[in-house]
Amino acid sequence: MWNMIASWLMNLYAVLTVAPFITFAILWFLAYVFLRDKKMTTRLTMDVTTLFLLGSVSVMWNKLFHTQFGFWLITLVLLIAFGIIGGYQTHIKGQTDLLRVSRVVWRLGFLGLSALYILLFFLHVGKNYIFST
Repeated sequence: MWNMIASWLMNLYAVLTVAPFITFAILWFLAYVFLRDKKMTTRLTMDVTTLFLLGSVSVMWNKLFHTQFGFWLITLVLLIAFGIIGGYQTHIKGQTDLLRVSRVVWRLGFLGLSALYILLFFLHVGKNYIFST
């Protein structure tokens, strides 16, 4: 029973990760139907789509550079960003709001991973066009 549920969830994640921008559009529409608030819907959808972008970009990185380090590299960059922003907030305000810092890092991750997704996509297309056999 649990294996079937885990398998179903992994397949769902794999399908949604293949095209994260289509996933973003579908999730935004579904969230907007329920919430009716564009600002909240966009933030929620960005947060959820970041999870799918993380998987997609790490797989694209691994395939392009023939490595298994993509996921850990992205995680490392997010943790370093968390430390830098948290340190800056501590320096400015004297204390750190961990929830706010994690939201900022996660949403900056969305922007960075979106740009990296587009870049890696075109690099893959170019690589396959140049080295096609």
